[in-house]
Amino acid sequence: MFKIALLPSDTISRATYISNKELPNNYMADFTVMGFVVDRYSEALDLLSSAGFRLDQQEGGTGIFIDTPCRLPEIGALMAVNNISCEFSDIADTLYQA
Repeated sequence: MFKIALLPSDTISRATYISNKELPNNYMADFTVMGFVVDRYSEALDLLSSAGFRLDQQEGGTGIFIDTPCRLPEIGALMAVNNISCEFSDIADTLYQA
């Protein structure tokens, strides 16, 4: 089981979430952290919780526990059906990578 990030659609939240993670020693090379970025964060949390997903709320965002990557499309579809704008993207884009 692993966690995929769910974050509000602002760069401050992404930066806060990433700043609380352990980075690899060579992160300035080719570093990506994928996650879901949503426009209605609180509603997305309620929706995921009511759909049975286990959540780990952290500063700047939330980790969604999933047992397989096959669940990723299910999360996106759940958001779409409930009119929550959702993008699966690199959330480490706030890090300086020279």
